[in-house]
Amino acid sequence: MKKYILTLILILGVISVFAQEDAGAKKILDKLSSKTKSYKSISTEFTVTFKNLKDNIHNSSTGSIVLKGDKYHLKFMNTEAFFDGKTLWSYLPEVNEVNITEPEPDDEDIFNNPKKLFTIYEDDYKYQLINHLKEDKTNYSLIDLYPIDLDEDYSRIRLQINTDDYFLSSATIFGKDGSHYTISIVNFETNKGFDDSYFVFNEKDYPKVEVIDMRW
Repeated sequence: MKKYILTLILILGVISVFAQEDAGAKKILDKLSSKTKSYKSISTEFTVTFKNLKDNIHNSSTGSIVLKGDKYHLKFMNTEAFFDGKTLWSYLPEVNEVNITEPEPDDEDIFNNPKKLFTIYEDDYKYQLINHLKEDKTNYSLIDLYPIDLDEDYSRIRLQINTDDYFLSSATIFGKDGSHYTISIVNFETNKGFDDSYFVFNEKDYPKVEVIDMRW
């Protein structure tokens, strides 16, 4: 689940350069990328819905994330993550514990290296414009992203993009095992003022927190 939420971080942060496949899709993605890159910050609430028809499983969870440059503050599934561009604090409120790490700049793990989120898609996906649709007087486009690496555990990601304002409405990740994750944007706000301290874990705000420093 964590992997798919970080896919959302990536999609919100930058949808920039994809394999040259579909001119119509590229035009929409370029506009979406330009719009999202222009924001000083992005804050959003979201719902993640998991479906597995084979095992008759259906559940959903909610969360929120704030992005500011290469910083982020994520709240999801009983975990709160703070990243200030260098240090990552992963706070577990149920046990009042925080793990501190310092991801390597060249770390390939997306969770340990948020900067990777802003570049991983540049060469790794083909894309195709699937359809245009209108819901409640709002225009949308559906675009499918296909990983070039066939060893990925999902076959495609479907983006539903609001083409009136150019922001992401939802992203559905189709797993090869028959499971689907849909990340739906519930609330999307931009350019709100977030001080850099919002992306730093302050021990004073968490009495008796157990600190596990894994940087050494």
